[in-house]
Amino acid sequence: MKITVNGKISEDALKIILDTQKKKTIIIDDYCKKEKLESLFYKDSELEYEYQKQAKPKPKKVETRKDDKGN
Repeated sequence: MKITVNGKISEDALKIILDTQKKKTIIIDDYCKKEKLESLFYKDSELEYEYQKQAKPKPKKVETRKDDKGN
């Protein structure tokens, strides 16, 4: 996420801005997951955000062998 602030702002204002941007990214992520998008780039006057689908790791297959006794 890239946020550009021009000028000097207070700590409280920065927290409010970051909370607002966080909410926007959550909305974008939810939308992309719902629509099954692989990636999306969003940019407005306050926020530049790129969504990338996270690949889920496949579970490893473990080969098991049985001896003559069935164990």
